[in-house]
Amino acid sequence: MYKQMNFWIKKSRPVIKSIGVTSLLSTLTVLIYYLINDISERIGWSISGYVDAIKTPLFSFDKWKTAFSIQTDSFLILEHFVGQNMSIKPEYSLIYGIFLIIGFSIFLSSISGLTRLWHGISFGVFALLIGTLHLENLHFLENIHDKAFTGIVLTVYICISFYFHYNSKVSLFIRFITYLCVTGGLILMINAFAKNQYWYVESISYSFSSLSIITFLFVVFTALCIPFGILYITTFKNTGQSGDSVKHFYVFYIIYLLNLIYVYLKTFHDLDLGLYYFPPILLFIISTLIGLWLITQQDEIFGLIVREESILFWVYLGSSIIASSTYAYHIAQFDTSYSIALEQAITICFIGFGFLMLFYISYNFYDIIKQNLPVYKIAFKPQNIDFLSSWGVGLLITVGLFYINNFTSYRYLWASYYNNLGDAEYFSGNTYLAEERYGMAKMYSVWNFHSNYMLANIAQGNKREDMARLAYDQSSKDQGSQQSFIQMALIDTENKNYLESILTLKKGLERFPQSKEIYNNLGLAFYRIGEVDSALFYLDKGIQVSKNKSPLLESNYLAISALTRLPIDEKSKYLKELSEESDLNQTVNQLAYLNEGEINSTSEFYEELVKDSILNGNQISYIYNYSINNIGKENPFDLDAIIQEKLYSGYNLENKEQLLFSSFVNHYNQKALYKGRHNLLELNERYGKTNGYYLFLLGLDALEKNQFQLAVEQLDQAFKMGQKAAAYPLAMAATQLEDRSYAKQLWDFVFKLNILQSTDVEIIKYYLENVDVRAEEENEYYFQVLLNHKRLSIKQKIDGIKSSDNADDLIEVIIDDYISLNEKEQTKEFINQLSSLDLSSNSKAKCIEADYLLGLNLKNTALWVDQLDINTVEGKLYSDIFKETNFLNQKDQQQLYFNSAFIRYYANNLLKEEKTEEAFEFVSEHLKLNPFSEIITNSYLETCFSLGLKDFANSKKVEAEYLLSDEAVKRVNQLYTSLLEDYNQKINQWDTDTLTE
Repeated sequence: MYKQMNFWIKKSRPVIKSIGVTSLLSTLTVLIYYLINDISERIGWSISGYVDAIKTPLFSFDKWKTAFSIQTDSFLILEHFVGQNMSIKPEYSLIYGIFLIIGFSIFLSSISGLTRLWHGISFGVFALLIGTLHLENLHFLENIHDKAFTGIVLTVYICISFYFHYNSKVSLFIRFITYLCVTGGLILMINAFAKNQYWYVESISYSFSSLSIITFLFVVFTALCIPFGILYITTFKNTGQSGDSVKHFYVFYIIYLLNLIYVYLKTFHDLDLGLYYFPPILLFIISTLIGLWLITQQDEIFGLIVREESILFWVYLGSSIIASSTYAYHIAQFDTSYSIALEQAITICFIGFGFLMLFYISYNFYDIIKQNLPVYKIAFKPQNIDFLSSWGVGLLITVGLFYINNFTSYRYLWASYYNNLGDAEYFSGNTYLAEERYGMAKMYSVWNFHSNYMLANIAQGNKREDMARLAYDQSSKDQGSQQSFIQMALIDTENKNYLESILTLKKGLERFPQSKEIYNNLGLAFYRIGEVDSALFYLDKGIQVSKNKSPLLESNYLAISALTRLPIDEKSKYLKELSEESDLNQTVNQLAYLNEGEINSTSEFYEELVKDSILNGNQISYIYNYSINNIGKENPFDLDAIIQEKLYSGYNLENKEQLLFSSFVNHYNQKALYKGRHNLLELNERYGKTNGYYLFLLGLDALEKNQFQLAVEQLDQAFKMGQKAAAYPLAMAATQLEDRSYAKQLWDFVFKLNILQSTDVEIIKYYLENVDVRAEEENEYYFQVLLNHKRLSIKQKIDGIKSSDNADDLIEVIIDDYISLNEKEQTKEFINQLSSLDLSSNSKAKCIEADYLLGLNLKNTALWVDQLDINTVEGKLYSDIFKETNFLNQKDQQQLYFNSAFIRYYANNLLKEEKTEEAFEFVSEHLKLNPFSEIITNSYLETCFSLGLKDFANSKKVEAEYLLSDEAVKRVNQLYTSLLEDYNQKINQWDTDTLTE
């Protein structure tokens, strides 16, 4: 049994070695990570942006010799970098504590194998750690004495350590497990009863001095490692027969010393020649790894202080874990004061011992090296001067170098100590005490990054912008970070100090010339003051610095190009073929830029970019901009399913306006105009209380379709709500109504706006007051008829049409006027005279419409129906009406929502098919779109009586009295009376039939 246990214990020693080496390699890997990633990268960035808009064409149409071009906003996203707060985490302290437990467990296990004196000295170092942990802050046993708990813990470790020292038979593994379990048990007990959940952060902070001493002693030892490593590399394969060890050794060593000199000049005198070099942190990592081998070569030198074979390896391994984890922890917590102090110590120690070791090796082993023999095997068996004496001289040189540099490392260590205490208070929520600790750190190192950046974060959180800016400024003076300059500039921008912001960012570029973040914010700062060329220059520079891997900067470049209306040509930069892998913001801005230039993108819509249920502003902007970019495409992508899903999911209420407008534009692109108008009505109902834009669009749509009363109603409201652009189309629509004085008032206002050419103003003014044509010119005839057709004879109208190049415009307004007045005979006479002219398809369709609505029975109607293009919606409609075909489909019907012939025809068909409820819904919807239509009102009354909705019909009749002209009201009342009589007769007949039965 005893033999089996002894065998297991012997085999378990590699387990400790694995744990130790793994821990050491882990901490060194962390150091390599921090070597590769500087402070700016580790602090990180957040992105803050704002949405801007640029006016881009929406749609256009020609009406009465006027090109109406309607604009809307395309959204742009401008983004700047914001430095994140310093991410110091208590979890780092927890991980650091675990490595310390492993390191000290190995260290305490191994020092029992030293002689009594050295065991006592080594344990004294650990006792110093226990004393500096400030366990009295836990308030355990404080009723006995505030140091009682500390005394008990120290006594426990003393007893265990000295027991293992006197009982040398106990294996290293048992010692390690014992220390691990005791330490773990103490921590669990403290954690269970401690009032402060971050007690371990506070304890680690207070133990700073003892841990720093161990780390600095470790650095002193590792200063010897690289010289002996060079000796090993240059001689380990030599046998004395060949090679040139002297040459190799001195070349490598001189390079090493030159590197140290450059590091020294860079560290202490800020001399940067732009050369590649091994920084102190890398020297520390290399020397630590070499030390694992070197310590096994020194058994003879330190033979007087050890009792167990190879015990120095375990002492070194434990110490290396403690030192490397301490270094890594402070770098992880952005404690630049500590890293500067340690880097200075590494530089000075390595220089001091480096030059001394060159003398030591040359003086003792030059002849052996010259013989190409493996000197490393006898490196600690000198011939002329002993190693320890040489080591002592090296130590004196090191102390001298510290003295020459005024022991600056000492001040940095004090600053680091108070930074650690400040962090402990910060974790506990005591920001006032944390600020006090950070302030103490500044007393020892006024520019130290950690305390200044933390003070800036705290001040900014408390809305003390002036203090925050000062602290950020001070944090930028020493090692600093890009975030310091960025945050200062953002504070300047918020305070409207734009030039100061630019100067700050330029200083940042001097320190960090490869910072795309600073380039980006500097470009936006220049744009903010109107310096577009400079803005684009710095954005372009930042893109080049990032090697074209910064979509955010490219996105901002496109946004500013669009906002400043730079033309799109072969010189335009960063316009790319879009794909589902494209950056969303860059896609949004590129579409806005293309929209501004009225250029359709060839890219399809990528649903992957908007797959989330809850869309952010950027995704909404993508849908919105893409819908506008679809305008004019031959085969526009239908976004309806996507928009409807997002609209009615219940998750995107904040962005409903943009989605509704996108739906309107999409319906416009798909020629689903009926749905599009409903979108505008909903937009106006929800969001039009303070903005007449949607009413303006609705009014223009009505004007284009010759619905003049509706156009006047909506454009007048839009005009009163601030849409000055509505004045001109409002005046045009009002001219077609009976109230001539109102129209003249509107025209007078339009003339004052100076939006018309003087010749147009003159001719409009004349024909507003006169009927007779004043000159035999096309323009004269056109405006004579357009503005006065209600007062002209049929002959004058025909003469004007013959003399005009825009006959369709005149024919439409004249026939629409006849239809609204129900003038059957005049309409018939007018169309009969028109038939002698060469009419366009549009004019023929208008004549056919009049024939159907007024029942004229024109002789040319059948011929004209055959002549219409059956691929047009008018051709299909009138073919269905007069030839009883069935060409119209639902998509065609979407374009006919203002066509009275279609509405009457479709409603009548539904009634014939006894689909009375569907007919009622149909005419109700169209009457909502245009309540000023006598024809739709009549269809509504007929449908109501078909359903027996007499009260509904009566309500609409009363409403019509306020909306329609007097003559139209008379006709509506006549129809109502007639329908009511028929209805009553049917009711009476039904009652009679019922009684008979």
